[in-house]
Amino acid sequence: MKTLSFLLVLVSTTTFSQSLLWKVSGNGLKKPSYLFGTYHIMKDSYLKQNPKIKSAYEGAEGVVVETEVDSSAMLSMAMRGLMLDKSLDKLLSQTDYQLVADEFKKGTGYDLALFNQMKPIVTATMLSLAYVQKESDTLNSFTGLPLDLYFASDGRKRQKTVSALETMEEQMAFLFDHDPVEKQAQNLVEMVKEKDDMHDMSKSVTELYLKQDLQGMWKMNEKSGNSFGNMTYLLDERNHNWMKRLPGLMASRPTFVAVGALHLPGPQGLIELLKKEGYQVEPQ
Repeated sequence: MKTLSFLLVLVSTTTFSQSLLWKVSGNGLKKPSYLFGTYHIMKDSYLKQNPKIKSAYEGAEGVVVETEVDSSAMLSMAMRGLMLDKSLDKLLSQTDYQLVADEFKKGTGYDLALFNQMKPIVTATMLSLAYVQKESDTLNSFTGLPLDLYFASDGRKRQKTVSALETMEEQMAFLFDHDPVEKQAQNLVEMVKEKDDMHDMSKSVTELYLKQDLQGMWKMNEKSGNSFGNMTYLLDERNHNWMKRLPGLMASRPTFVAVGALHLPGPQGLIELLKKEGYQVEPQ
């Protein structure tokens, strides 16, 4: 089972420069835009030590993020995470269920029984986040808002045009509904059985991000994908969907695009997809 976007954030013949910030120009753009790879649980004090990123953001007239919290969609999102006619203890054998329950209690402090009717991908994501937060003292030293939320909220304060590449409903559909719950449950068991690999990955992810090492993150993601189930759709399919919107957004105004770092590299990553459309994409 692969984590959400740093989880939610690759094998490529391209050697990527160690940069999370990429300048996008050419192909009719009057002024350049910038593509920045975020780490969804990194706090915004990280920007204090990265003046190039802060400068690119402050100079942009528009800000683009993956999605924004829509309070009106919260109930619908919560319902999408439920499986009303099934429960995890029925999807798994008694042995596998106890294995997951013990690890979930250890990792999150919660009893798994409380989440029996949540789709297994929700449980897996909670456990993945617990691994990362417990393994990274460095991550916990940063303060402020999560980067994506910071760019959206601060962008509005600065009267920038803030746009989202997908709605909460669209994002949750990719996460909750792409695979049947039976497959999600088996991936959850597999993740727990391979927990040592998960812990190792959790120790590395923050270090790689702080090094701005896209290639290292790609390789780690590729390894985790082979171990915990293939979820490349969270990257590839969404990247192609986003490319239907990004050219128009960048053409309308100089834009700072902030999306999960793993959306940048790889043959189906935004860097390569933008190049194929005729843009110049250069590390900063």
